[in-house]
Amino acid sequence: MDALFFDDEKKEYREEDVYQALKAVGADDCETLFLHSDLTFGTIPLDFNRKEYLRAFSNALDCLGVKNLIVPTFTYSFCNGEIYDVKKSRTPMGSLNEYLRKQPGRYRTMDPLLSLSVPQNLEILYSDISQHSLGKGSGLDILHSMRNVKILFLGARLHDCFTYLHYVEKMMDVPYRFDMPFTGEVVDEFGQHHKRTQYMHTACTGVTLREGTYLEDYLVECGLLRRVRLGNGFVSCIDEAEAYRELWNIIERNPCYFLTAPYCVEELRHEYTYDASAGRITHC
Repeated sequence: MDALFFDDEKKEYREEDVYQALKAVGADDCETLFLHSDLTFGTIPLDFNRKEYLRAFSNALDCLGVKNLIVPTFTYSFCNGEIYDVKKSRTPMGSLNEYLRKQPGRYRTMDPLLSLSVPQNLEILYSDISQHSLGKGSGLDILHSMRNVKILFLGARLHDCFTYLHYVEKMMDVPYRFDMPFTGEVVDEFGQHHKRTQYMHTACTGVTLREGTYLEDYLVECGLLRRVRLGNGFVSCIDEAEAYRELWNIIERNPCYFLTAPYCVEELRHEYTYDASAGRITHC
């Protein structure tokens, strides 16, 4: 196969290089792989069309031989005043995730905020999603109940997409987040319309969340997150059970670790902190 992309030093990378990077972080050593992606590894050749590019990354993932590939297909539809259609609503979670959710043999969950695309063999497990997108019975909670799961960051960085952290925060019921309800319309796979209320464990007004690569760097230093460079970006992978345990321990040691400063309980207000008028809401 011809070059898939070129990095800033004009070095070329092929599908085999992507596959080897995935192997290097241990993405093949699991039964279920939960994928975050951002394919900004370099410059794509002019003669490489978009579908071929995405297919090459999909092929590299297939070659790992992992039984279950699960991808987040979040939409935050209700937050943006939109209907959530399990078949038609696009996800902003990356072009590869959107490509994968449209492939045959996949099932998308009914969560209008944090939907997941799972292989058809997991449909029964994921068909009765909770009305809390980060709580008990949510897609991430079901993922946590599965065995031998790894979380893969293919180009994506933790500080941009690690919603899993907020699932752990919900399980611990941290005081700086609260359950915010959103109500709207859902269209199921049969075209039937349903009114639904969905809850999100979102940050209170009165706290500011830390930004940057501090968590990713910490997990690498601890040896929990395996990370290798690929082109202009990185590929990283972590065991789900170890991620859950370490995030829980971090918050137990320092309840304000993920905040810029300690909070006063009296300053916490149960108000949604993301203003839809500022642009499309794509995070919690």
